Amino acid sequence: MTPTDDMTRLRIPPQSLEAEQSILGGLLLDNAAFAGIADTVASTDFYRHPHRLIFEALSAMIVAHQPADPITLYERLDAAGQAAEIGGLAYINSLSSSVSSASNIGRYAEIVRERALLRAAISAADEIATSAFKNTSVDEVLDAAKLAFGQLDLQRKPGARRVPMLGVQQLREASASVRWVVKHVLPAESIGMMFGASGTFKSFIALDCALHVVHGLPWMGRRTTQGPVLYIAAEGGTGLWKRVAAWHRSRRIQYKDAAFYVIPVAMDLGSDAWRIVEAAQAMNVTPSMVVVDTLSQTYAGEENSANEMAAYLREIGARFRQLWQCAVLLIHHTGHQATERPRGSSAIRANLDFMLGVFRDEKEMLATLTCAKQKEQDAFADATFQLTLHELGTDEDGDRVTSLVARHLSSAEEVREAMETERGAGRGGNNQLLLSLMQNGMRETELRSAFYGEVGLDTPDARRQAYTRARIWATKSGFMEVAQGVVITLKGGG
Repeated sequence: MTPTDDMTRLRIPPQSLEAEQSILGGLLLDNAAFAGIADTVASTDFYRHPHRLIFEALSAMIVAHQPADPITLYERLDAAGQAAEIGGLAYINSLSSSVSSASNIGRYAEIVRERALLRAAISAADEIATSAFKNTSVDEVLDAAKLAFGQLDLQRKPGARRVPMLGVQQLREASASVRWVVKHVLPAESIGMMFGASGTFKSFIALDCALHVVHGLPWMGRRTTQGPVLYIAAEGGTGLWKRVAAWHRSRRIQYKDAAFYVIPVAMDLGSDAWRIVEAAQAMNVTPSMVVVDTLSQTYAGEENSANEMAAYLREIGARFRQLWQCAVLLIHHTGHQATERPRGSSAIRANLDFMLGVFRDEKEMLATLTCAKQKEQDAFADATFQLTLHELGTDEDGDRVTSLVARHLSSAEEVREAMETERGAGRGGNNQLLLSLMQNGMRETELRSAFYGEVGLDTPDARRQAYTRARIWATKSGFMEVAQGVVITLKGGG
């Protein structure tokens, strides 16, 4: 054999005509065998075009519960004008006689799928090589290569083609088996959001949650499932160290072996999420929780575009949630006017499993965490967090190094004490204003009017929202009740 013949033989794409024939022959002998290979192989995996046509016809007949044998298959192909193209009835008969049973059809399907992936790899490599020959930048060539082969890697995983279908009993079992990273707050294998206006301490509260998960400590009095946390600090990663150190010092916990990992740069997760996966795999890290701080620093699209936002969330879902079966928590801002919901497209709410809002009352070092959406559970009651300043030492110039630390207030008494502290420090906000104005037995309309007159906000909507939030807080915190339009002050009230 000449060198040219060797080269020609080596350049034939990977294939196994024998395995393809054995699959088709096995299905003709036993239609029920299709169920065992349906999620492994597809018609596009077959190398020979006639085999693709035959497999498509067989699949359609079996799924439709129609008997598929050499005669019925031939009739279907003949009606479609494809009988001559596949070799006629003679070739179909040869397929059915090429195997004695369908017992090994599963392995044949794996072989055909493997060869198809090899051909796809060759095609991807050829495109990458062509791009390199055109003097495309090194970064673009390498990025294209990683993206192409990353997609192939996802395709080769077992069940990648499978579409789940559950019966009623299976649905019941699946519902009962919902896993939680933080029980009844953060479901495992989910994507959610913590949103709030600037300065509401949302990043501190998210970090508090993350570090409780890292150490397996209850958060807001709820059980956590201990596991590694990956924190994408897109708004500045190195400054996160002070917060992490202060959190550990405030709780007298060692941080040395904490499974807490940080990506300290901003990047477009819509196109580069695979880079995060690559970095985690390189360190053999499988996170149980991923925090993205913030959405705006990791999203290159238009926030008000439903399609672009949905695509971004789908990419995160595929790369993080689905791969690691983890909870993904996105940190996001509210709009300038609409402070009760996250900024941007309605696709945000539609595509999330849970939403947590963070609200701060003026200058107080207190923040309220509220559940705005929870698909797997009833919304939990509002929770209050107190922010305290902790010293970490001094820098090279002798200046104090400090950081805030969030702590959940677990009882109404703790909340009242914190409110008194804020009042004494002169940091009272709208909540304190409401407490100072309310009197036992007054009409709520009088309280509302007095609040509107003192709150110092410009627009009616802003005044209404401020009053509503302060009223909800005062009621839930046990400071007041309203019965038939009359204010009833409780413990700590005016």
